[in-house]
Amino acid sequence: MLNYVNDELRFALCERWYEINSKFIWTPEKKQRIIELNNGLYDRYRAAYNELIRITNEFEDRYRSGDNNYKDYMIELEFWYNHPESQNKEENKLWQNMCEKSKYWGPNFCARSDERNKGVGLEPFEDAMVMWAKKITYLPFKVKDDKINLYSFMYDIFDNNHTYSLEDAMQMKAENFSWQLVIHLEHWGKSCQ
Repeated sequence: MLNYVNDELRFALCERWYEINSKFIWTPEKKQRIIELNNGLYDRYRAAYNELIRITNEFEDRYRSGDNNYKDYMIELEFWYNHPESQNKEENKLWQNMCEKSKYWGPNFCARSDERNKGVGLEPFEDAMVMWAKKITYLPFKVKDDKINLYSFMYDIFDNNHTYSLEDAMQMKAENFSWQLVIHLEHWGKSCQ
């Protein structure tokens, strides 16, 4: 069990995660649900990455056209899960807490203007996903005598976080995974240049 001495909520979520996963029973339907979530998330990452590329290209075009407002920038992608609201306030709070306490959401995509000076840009999606596209054949409390191939971001979300259990995954839908672009533009005054 992880050491969460100063974070009671994280500790409670970790205990919940462990208890639920220890009772999780794989069925053909649950395996199929995990595979569908796995594939859907891959598509969500691709959509987010494509938007990052679009915005990065736009910034670079503006800079090449002489607009120095785009000289220094960084664009980051952030992911999280938005569980649909229910009538049960406690359930809503649980899903909110799991989202807030989760640190790992799979790939981290980021574009920086300083890469322009190095002559590199964003690598193609498939290359960027190499680390995450390695197939894994396990999740917590792995499937006995049966292997399902999943991208390693599933391990990141459902094991490394110690928040979302495999039973939670049965309720999750890829389209409820949200992402946003966080844009940092630096504008220095003449005395700072």
